[in-house]
Amino acid sequence: MAHIITKPELVCPAGTPASLRTAVEAGADAVYCGFQNATNARNFPGLNFTPTELEDSISYAHDKGTKVLLAVNTFPPAGNTDLWKTAIQTGAKLGVDAFIVADIGIASYVATKYPDIRLHLSVQAGASSPEAIKYYCCEFNVSRVVLPRILTVE
Repeated sequence: MAHIITKPELVCPAGTPASLRTAVEAGADAVYCGFQNATNARNFPGLNFTPTELEDSISYAHDKGTKVLLAVNTFPPAGNTDLWKTAIQTGAKLGVDAFIVADIGIASYVATKYPDIRLHLSVQAGASSPEAIKYYCCEFNVSRVVLPRILTVE
């Protein structure tokens, strides 16, 4: 029986439209980015995307065969999820290939409202056991989990 060899997927961070273009040109299979607001764990001055910049960047990346993953990977305050839901809605409308989330409520929202868009679990979610990972995968159809840095190889 022949073995199928697949290459690893190169997923690169893109903090600006310029860095996204650089990652795409350098051969990234996918890039991840976020909006310029509290939904993004790397929300720092001078970084990240407006909706218009993201729309243009998705078009550019897709034209080159590169996927765009949208990080909506922070935790909304209790009872105040509108900004996070708007980020998800905007990303879906613009054509992102996947959402990277941390909050269980936002994971549920994506799985319910946008079941055809891939869902990835951010390192910020802290899924540190096989049981937690299985729960996210079974309940929300998570297809990729970024493991917490605190885990050992064992």
